[in-house]
Amino acid sequence: MPAEPSAEVHGTSCFRVFIGKSEVGFAAVGAISSQAVAGDPGTLPRDGYATLTLRRALTGTTELFDWRRAVAAGKPDRRSVTIQQLDRAGGAVVNEWRLEQAWPVRWSGPGFDALAAAVACEELELAFDDVTWLTLPAPVPEPLATLPTVSPAARRRVTPTP
Repeated sequence: MPAEPSAEVHGTSCFRVFIGKSEVGFAAVGAISSQAVAGDPGTLPRDGYATLTLRRALTGTTELFDWRRAVAAGKPDRRSVTIQQLDRAGGAVVNEWRLEQAWPVRWSGPGFDALAAAVACEELELAFDDVTWLTLPAPVPEPLATLPTVSPAARRRVTPTP
């Protein structure tokens, strides 16, 4: 029997992202969205997924830029991307989605503004073939309160009254 879904509500500020098997830190993850795309008149719409944007502070690493550049140059490099929603910072995974066969369709670096005090960010926009909402193992139920045990010697001392 499947586990009952949790009625607990969780926020969106605690999450982890894995590209392949590597955890990559991001400040924001766009919405995962399934949609129908209208076709020509008289044809059925086809289902697909909207692209997903990942945003993070710009660092010295060029791994996201390099991935986009390789794909733009014609190198087939599709990866799985896993997004985990956590119940709190560093906490347990409460929801998990895997984007199958994802590839970058856009990378953008920071804009600059001498009048702003913003953090320089980079964005990676991903297209993907499919998304799977992974089923998490059912939570282990809390043990029932343990009743005090009575030793065999103490049981023998108790005699019923007539």
